[in-house]
Amino acid sequence: MTEIQSLLELQGLDMQRLELEKTLAGLPVQKEIDDLEAALAVLRASLDTTNAGLARARKNQKEAEWSLKDIAAAIETVSTKLYGGAVTNPREIEGMQGKLRMLEANKTRLEDQIISHMEEIETLESQAQAASAEITEKSSRLEGLESVRDARVSEITCRMSENAEKRDNLASTIPGSLLAKYEQLLKDKGGLAVVPVRGGICGGCHVALPTFLVTLARPNDSVVRCESCGRILCWVG
Repeated sequence: MTEIQSLLELQGLDMQRLELEKTLAGLPVQKEIDDLEAALAVLRASLDTTNAGLARARKNQKEAEWSLKDIAAAIETVSTKLYGGAVTNPREIEGMQGKLRMLEANKTRLEDQIISHMEEIETLESQAQAASAEITEKSSRLEGLESVRDARVSEITCRMSENAEKRDNLASTIPGSLLAKYEQLLKDKGGLAVVPVRGGICGGCHVALPTFLVTLARPNDSVVRCESCGRILCWVG
């Protein structure tokens, strides 16, 4: 194999490496993983908010129950005094009756609050349970997708490693000056520095080559460049 033919093969390896890098960067499964992770972040934030609301509702219920217990004790104390015959003064009896009505009203209000807190807690517990179940399901899916992704990444990485080894071995057989010229041309020509010549046509710009250029390129023993696109020509038949 001549040096020009080696360059063409080297370019094939470089193109393969770029394609592998592109595949690695754009794995479809990674998009699924990113979307799922974003959905999980929203769900976890929502669950945190729900749990905070649940803790607050339980605290409010407990405080209302304590207040209700205090009011019940106060009602019992006032009732005992009022109906036990310990108080006989009409004005004092009237005052105690008013206080008892106020305590009963507060008791009813607190009972209503407790029922409201219980209903809120039931709703929030249901929401938290649903969110937790969805998080578990999505986390399981995420784990599966990450396994698929990791296996694919491992496969591509292995192929890239094999590609790099082949390229290094092949590049070591090409003179440094020619390799440098190839790599510069590769940058200048958007990743296509060496092109095949078939039937007298440049494989880069697809222009018909002058006969003398085809003749010069045919042995593949020197750098011959297309007059139109400037790429290195490699005769392949």
